[in-house]
Amino acid sequence: MIVKKVLNFSILIATILIVSCNPSIQNSQKNRATSALKKVSSHKHPYQASKTRTFDLIHTKLEVNFDWQKQYLNGKATLLLKPYFYQQSILNLDAKGMDILSIQILHKEKYTPTYQYNKKSIAITLKEPCQLGDSINVEITYIAKPNELPKGGSEAITEDKGLYFINADGKDYSKPKQVWTQGETEASSCWFPTIDATNERCTQEMYITADTSMTILSNGEMIYSKNNSNGTRTEYWKMDKPHAPYLFMMAVGKFAVVTDTMKPSLLFNWKNFEVKYYVDPEYKAYAKDIFGNTPEMIEFFSTKLGIQYPWNKYAQVVVHDFVSGAMENTTASVFMEALHSDNRALLDKNWDFIIAHELFHHWFGDLVTCESWANLPLNESFANYSEFLWAEYKLGLNEAFHHAESEAKEYFDEAKTKKAPLIRYYHKNAEEMFDRHSYNKGGLVLHMLRKQVGDQAFFKSLNLYLEKNKFKASEIHDLRLAFEEVTGEDLNWFFNQWFLSAGHPELAVSHNYSGGKLKLTVNQLQDSLLYPIFKLPLQIAIWENNNLQLHDIEINKASQTFELSSNSKPQTVIFDYKNQLLAQINHKKTIEEWVFQYLHSTSYPSKKAALIKLFDNPPTEIKGKIISIFENPLLNSTLAKALEDDFWAIRAYALQQFTIHQIPNIEAMISKIVKIAQSDAKPQNQATAMQLLSSLGGNSFDELFKSKLNALPYSVCGAAMDILLRKNDTDALAKVNSLENSENLNIAITLGMHFVKKAEQNKFSWFRKQLSTGDAQKQYNMLFVFENYIPVITEIEKKEAKILMNNIIEKSPHEVIKNQAKKCLGKI
Repeated sequence: MIVKKVLNFSILIATILIVSCNPSIQNSQKNRATSALKKVSSHKHPYQASKTRTFDLIHTKLEVNFDWQKQYLNGKATLLLKPYFYQQSILNLDAKGMDILSIQILHKEKYTPTYQYNKKSIAITLKEPCQLGDSINVEITYIAKPNELPKGGSEAITEDKGLYFINADGKDYSKPKQVWTQGETEASSCWFPTIDATNERCTQEMYITADTSMTILSNGEMIYSKNNSNGTRTEYWKMDKPHAPYLFMMAVGKFAVVTDTMKPSLLFNWKNFEVKYYVDPEYKAYAKDIFGNTPEMIEFFSTKLGIQYPWNKYAQVVVHDFVSGAMENTTASVFMEALHSDNRALLDKNWDFIIAHELFHHWFGDLVTCESWANLPLNESFANYSEFLWAEYKLGLNEAFHHAESEAKEYFDEAKTKKAPLIRYYHKNAEEMFDRHSYNKGGLVLHMLRKQVGDQAFFKSLNLYLEKNKFKASEIHDLRLAFEEVTGEDLNWFFNQWFLSAGHPELAVSHNYSGGKLKLTVNQLQDSLLYPIFKLPLQIAIWENNNLQLHDIEINKASQTFELSSNSKPQTVIFDYKNQLLAQINHKKTIEEWVFQYLHSTSYPSKKAALIKLFDNPPTEIKGKIISIFENPLLNSTLAKALEDDFWAIRAYALQQFTIHQIPNIEAMISKIVKIAQSDAKPQNQATAMQLLSSLGGNSFDELFKSKLNALPYSVCGAAMDILLRKNDTDALAKVNSLENSENLNIAITLGMHFVKKAEQNKFSWFRKQLSTGDAQKQYNMLFVFENYIPVITEIEKKEAKILMNNIIEKSPHEVIKNQAKKCLGKI
């Protein structure tokens, strides 16, 4: 599962932006001690052990059909179980909110047992105790009623009712009729009786009956399909390899199915291996544009891990109103509808990271599963790191570092209010584990581990871990032991400080040169009563006389000074040259040193760090006059060079400076900005540069803007439309009608703002459609635009708008959307 599914709501800026040019930390010992007393005195939550295994679930057979009117599932579950070790007289099964119609036991003889059911679990009393070596079959006929369950969920997984009917009555024109499942964390037991635990696994059969007009997808292989006399069809799906119950899935709807193929491989045999994409029919033509890198990813990850993709097929399905971003159900991952994109939208944003994430789970999570949710990083940290691995392979190391930068920022933002160990046995509930620690921090920690042991040892250790624990549940020490077996090193120090302790290094770094020696001083500022003093092996780079010298050091104390030889005063010193540390680093350097670092570094993190230190400063005031930082010729020339940097993200950061600072002699840089607007490889950079040029006023660049009205990327077309519509340009006005059917967020916001500005009548139906299609991010942004359109709508439309807002308030799982809809409702 991916927490990038937790949406980062913010008002869209790229296409509607109006550009305007416009001490070291020290804590007293007393404060640290007080903080420690408050935070470490006791565990806030109880110890969350892995589930005690009294029975071993061997096999599950499900026979299900749907009551669309009541939104019920009619099911029969047949479970094969064996005592795990001790003799058992009672069988406990998880089953939430069901009507239990009958239970039959086959153990030596077939009989109807007595049982107790509290709407959460079934306690079945066996007629005779079940001994080690015995097996029992349990047949349960039931009705699952997901919509009658108490409402639950979390920020990451917004509901937990397991089974979801979408547009069950067919009355919502904006979405198809579907039913799909979501089992993580313990919601599979909302639609079939099971032992709903991560340390349980079984093989599976499913007989799914649905209308003949609908397509059915489930785990494993579809063995046969049979049409019934009542207009339904029953499909039989089978999984021969065991997996955890939370990974069981089905998706039923009117999907278009597109088949892809694996390329011939020197390492693996892909004969008869299926790769399929399930999308809404209108996106069939784009399915391979969306998911088309999947075969290459499967080959790449199989090669990297030394273990061929371990299942018999891989399907990916896009569903409506999904309660998360995506889910790695074994052999059949489910994705949110935001992935429905046409080829123009994919020029702005592809979905490779989320696709890689769910695929990598088929090794880390599906093949080897964390034994308890406390060990969730064994699933999610690896899936998170797959995004870095894929970017590094497909796009280059700087693109991977750029992705890691956003991952680190999200973790550090969360760490302002929450610092916890990655492996957390003390937590309130399982959903609490789905945070920026388990995902972002965990992935970044794995990168440090890779750099610590080296690439060869890292991937050999992962191979050993997977081979030793396949089709089993694992805990963090299984991972450590695999690394220790491969490397021959005791790695407790690394796992203790990064996986089993909270926090991260907060480093104050300074250096000075004297007498042929460079003295480098490092202070760890994190509260040592709460967090470790970290052991940090890393590399220091010293530039002297345009030559690069590298020095390996190990930080292991709260305060350390290192003496490094240098024949002359360094031009710059780069701390953590390999960019491997997850740490907040404040390195004091001169402007000249930072400029030198930018000009001579080849890695994105080093270049970006230098620019942040140079540019992220307020203007100064001298005798009442505001002096821009770019009055400094050195900074001004560095900004000019950054506009022409080889890497798009550096160019993007340079463009941002024009929205923050007054730039003297901006005319000297216009040609560089025009070049970006005309032909930058990144569409978002073109759009930003166009908005910047438009802010300069006049009509000098109108022909450039008009040339972009037919640009394929929506971000560029949207920016051109926004600029020219504000000028009442006839060419832009002529394109409005042809773009009204677009559901793309860039276009929708641009047109919506235009309708607001012109107070255009009869556009309420357009707003209603835009608010009802697309993902939550689009709905949130469009609500802000619609808020400004409310004064234009008629009294009859206001009645319809009230119904629309109430519907959003009732159905949206996101509080920020509910609140904005309530604000709109108040204005209506």
